[in-house]
Amino acid sequence: MKKENAIESYIVHNQLDMPRVFDEYYHYVSAIIKNKHTIKLEDEEEMIADVFLILWKNKDRLDKKAVFSPYIAGITKRLIYKKYREFSRNMEFSQYENEMISEFSVDNIIEQKEMNECITKNLKALGNTEYEIFKKFYYEGKKVKEIAKEMCLTNSNVKTKLHRTRKKIKEILKVGGF
Repeated sequence: MKKENAIESYIVHNQLDMPRVFDEYYHYVSAIIKNKHTIKLEDEEEMIADVFLILWKNKDRLDKKAVFSPYIAGITKRLIYKKYREFSRNMEFSQYENEMISEFSVDNIIEQKEMNECITKNLKALGNTEYEIFKKFYYEGKKVKEIAKEMCLTNSNVKTKLHRTRKKIKEILKVGGF
């Protein structure tokens, strides 16, 4: 796979050469999914198929001069985030915590539980606004626009608070030895 390939190089007789795209970008998409999210093999295969299905459905909207790899990476990342939000939306926080712990070996259960408790405790110690925004975005799966409207904030304000909250949690976890 050549990263510098423009989308137009995959057009044959005014049609997107999907078999060639699939052959050249399958492992690329798979690597992005594996790096962004730990999922089961059958779920990974489904997500890969979804990426190429989305690409096929939007083939007429492609900018033929654009480079292909960032375009496919963008589709893949958006799909990962969408699936993650759907998963998070269907679970209570405690269910999510239990599900996360069950995915790890016995050796890691204690460390994972301590980390989740640290995150939960520190989320509650944040200001009420930051806590609510974080909870609504990550555990309720709401979009930034929805949160901004509900809390009478601007979209950029919500994004900034989410970024700062993630940064605080990352620092707290680093200090805590995680």
